[in-house]
Amino acid sequence: MARDLLPISTNLPADLLAEIEGARDTLAASKANSTQKAYATDWERFCAFCDARNVEALPAHPDIVALFAHVEAEAGIAPVTIGRRVAAINHHHKEAGLAPPTARDAAGIISQMMAGVRRKYARKKDQKAPAAADVLAAMLATIKGTGLRARRDRAILAIGMAGAFRRSEIAGMQLPDLAFEASGVRIVIPRSKGDQDAEGQEIAIPDGRQIRPVSLLDEWLEAAHLNGPDPDTGKSRTGPVFRRLTRDDTLTANPITDKTVARLVKACASAAGLDPSLFSGHSLRAGFLTEAAAKRANLFKMKDHSRHKSLDTVAGYVRDAGMFDDHAGEDFL
Repeated sequence: MARDLLPISTNLPADLLAEIEGARDTLAASKANSTQKAYATDWERFCAFCDARNVEALPAHPDIVALFAHVEAEAGIAPVTIGRRVAAINHHHKEAGLAPPTARDAAGIISQMMAGVRRKYARKKDQKAPAAADVLAAMLATIKGTGLRARRDRAILAIGMAGAFRRSEIAGMQLPDLAFEASGVRIVIPRSKGDQDAEGQEIAIPDGRQIRPVSLLDEWLEAAHLNGPDPDTGKSRTGPVFRRLTRDDTLTANPITDKTVARLVKACASAAGLDPSLFSGHSLRAGFLTEAAAKRANLFKMKDHSRHKSLDTVAGYVRDAGMFDDHAGEDFL
């Protein structure tokens, strides 16, 4: 349980109580909601582990944390998830005002166990197939008609790939974050996985000549009557860009979810005669980077567009695209 900022007392002035409540909200925002939920689940799992073995969870001895990591690995839990669970254990100790297990004298056993877990239980990364230009074109061709759902789904695929967006970014896109101009559209991502401090990142998407993502986005917004100012107020429209539709294609005010994006990618892959198990929502993001690397795009431009913190991930796409270029064995194999 997180420590309160200050003990609440009815004797405190109302303005001070309001400040304390506001400060608590700010403290709660120190970690993303997804991280807080994951940490809570991890801590419950560790407490259940300790209860079953009649040992203390708080404070936890480093040997117990190391044993927990081993048992989790034996149960098939991924090393990266185990690492997060150790972080959650440390977090709950700090919140309780106790030294975390990794900071105690015998803490070395935890780092050694984690090194063993990563080495012994390492998993091959499940790399999904990218929806590069030709694949995306095939997917788009499976979406027939001019109804709302068809227009929305084509726009989701095209904008998702063109912006190298994460599926959560597609689902969370808001109308005020779009700025159309002669060259294309600028889209602001207020907050994302790589921008936890919500500094905001702006992405430029040109209309292009083949996929035409901006045109497909505009067609969706026009069909859904989401473009231009609100006729009732004269002000710019607000709300999500991509919205849920009822079974009879009636527009709602609710945003799609990231699962909507994943399901759409898989469904279109299957309709295009591709193996849907090879594709996911990430295929759109990977598709842009794969295609850009194949066209020898500037590495730094790719990084800026995909908003990766490090060049290493982006460079991996470039290395993969150029594996047969100037091959060391080209002249003698």
